[in-house]
Amino acid sequence: MNWKNEPATEGQPGHPERLGHEPHQPLTQAKPVSGKPPAITIGKAFVLAEEKGKEVEIEVFTMTLGADTMQLLPLRTWAQLDVHKWTVQGKLPGTPAGLEVTFDHVKILGETVSAKDPDACSKLETIFNQWLALEKDTLELARKKAHPKPSPATPETARQPEQQALHFQVELDKRGQAHIKCLQGKEEAATIGLNPPGFNDLFNQGLMRKPHSLNVGVLHNWVELDGALFSFERGNNDSSKLEKALNERYLPEAALGRGKDVVIFANAASSTGFDIQFPVRLAGVLENRRRPLNEDSLALLQDSNACGLLHKEIVIKVTRPSLVFKQKTPDGGERYLQRTPENTVTLTDDRGGQKVIDLSQPVNYLRLTAVEFTAVFNHPAINQHSKLKSPANGLGQGLPRPDFPKPLPPPPPPPPLPAPAGDRTDSSLTEVQGPVSGSPAAAASAAAEAAAPALATMEKPGTAPSLKPVDKLKPLPNLWLEEILARQPIRHDWFACLAYSKMAARFGNSREGKFGLSACWAVALGETEEIAEPAFKGIFLTEKGGLGFLNQGHVARFNKGVAFIGTQESALEGIDVSLVGVGLDVQQRIVFIITDNYRAKFGVPDQTLTQALVRLAEYGALIMSVQETLQSPEPLEVVWTVPAEQAIPGDPQALESTRPA
Repeated sequence: MNWKNEPATEGQPGHPERLGHEPHQPLTQAKPVSGKPPAITIGKAFVLAEEKGKEVEIEVFTMTLGADTMQLLPLRTWAQLDVHKWTVQGKLPGTPAGLEVTFDHVKILGETVSAKDPDACSKLETIFNQWLALEKDTLELARKKAHPKPSPATPETARQPEQQALHFQVELDKRGQAHIKCLQGKEEAATIGLNPPGFNDLFNQGLMRKPHSLNVGVLHNWVELDGALFSFERGNNDSSKLEKALNERYLPEAALGRGKDVVIFANAASSTGFDIQFPVRLAGVLENRRRPLNEDSLALLQDSNACGLLHKEIVIKVTRPSLVFKQKTPDGGERYLQRTPENTVTLTDDRGGQKVIDLSQPVNYLRLTAVEFTAVFNHPAINQHSKLKSPANGLGQGLPRPDFPKPLPPPPPPPPLPAPAGDRTDSSLTEVQGPVSGSPAAAASAAAEAAAPALATMEKPGTAPSLKPVDKLKPLPNLWLEEILARQPIRHDWFACLAYSKMAARFGNSREGKFGLSACWAVALGETEEIAEPAFKGIFLTEKGGLGFLNQGHVARFNKGVAFIGTQESALEGIDVSLVGVGLDVQQRIVFIITDNYRAKFGVPDQTLTQALVRLAEYGALIMSVQETLQSPEPLEVVWTVPAEQAIPGDPQALESTRPA
């Protein structure tokens, strides 16, 4: 394999080709950098690695702390390297800053040490111990600040609860787009744009009372709440008007920290992919801030003296990639929750679909959104302060469905030959989310799409119909992918790294470069190998996890639920568009397979999006939903996916599926 400086940063898994763990005797051991023995020592050892089906011996650095030694295996995250759980045990204060281990160098604290350097062990040992000393000093300073000397109450502290009240703030960015911030005192609890998914997040997290009617402009430049219009189009600015209405009429009945005491936020940098926020009293001071969702924060949440939100008999444990909810027994043991409706969370989305989460079984958090995770922690079986009521259908307790007015019946099917319509960007249009699968509107839409090829080949009026023989229907060539694409994909940052690794292994010419201002790794699919060159064609992975395709300035890029289609200077932006797989068709074009109903997520007329997709296809890349992929007459030769369910959860792997002969 021709790999060069492949990334291995925190939050990204290692290379799909797993390294072995059979060390030989260390070759060298670094000497202490001073008269005082360092806390961390660095040495070297040989390990066995599998490459192209053969076991080869490679030299790696070792890291020793006390009596434990671990290997700094290339292309691994700290969570994979820390086999002795030094961080969890508190032996190390956290993840080494900027740690990156590759086959030819180790990078930490912004400094790079080559594996070929004869003094590499001493240099790394110095840097690691400098980092450790810095972290200890920082923790000591934070500990002193967290335990201030008691002082008499002042009017300033008496007003603190009022200052920490939940409130909204509306701002305009440089492009004139409005953003709604939900603030808990000075801390930001959530920020959304004027779009339905953003408002739904606020409703489901208990940060905003749901209005009886909500309409949003297609261009996200106006919003109508219960008949009151707030416009930001044509230079109009209703920021103060909207902010006043939100704070007067749409604040939740219970502020953050009451009622729904636990709030979950998505955070790709966290080891679980989520942050957690709940009120806790430390050293006599009540604080409510975001923390990474991990073993430490869960231990604090279950501390009845410091927090007191959960039932005293509830035990929550992390068994990656799942959370396990148990109940203490009188004999001092633990048992799983009973499988009853009271221990079941039932969620209802805006389309009427239901999702059931059984708390008596391990809950896979990779399959949950932040909103769904919030509902789990605030379920009455877990949170003793929750007052959510069971739905009438008896499926269990969860978030109650808002009292939205009943939806209007779907419109009648379109006529067989509609007149072509021009682009409509009138701001009075309500944002369309697309027909729901299984509804009459969806059936009509599917029928119209199925009839499109036939309509295109119809004879003109007044001409005699041709009597050509009709060919037998050919089976769709991509139906073999149905089961593969039905599997839930893993979180995006892992998906991007592992899928890129598979593609780089196939094409064999990955190299470092620059995509705009970001460092990246790129695989050339043409004669030009440098991504900075205007004629470059290939695949790239940015240091922030963006996976995409570039050809002569035309780009398709995906990063954490956001899609960019167009050119590097001007691209359409789609929100809540996630990658399911990446493939290669018979014409050797890159195919990005994304979630269904993606067209409504770009906020532009369908004709505009279609033109961008057609132009991108001309430059060698296709974008299709799962359904479009299965129904496409163009066969795919190979598809790379990274399912959330893995044989070894701690070491996820990308799957390469080839078309059966």
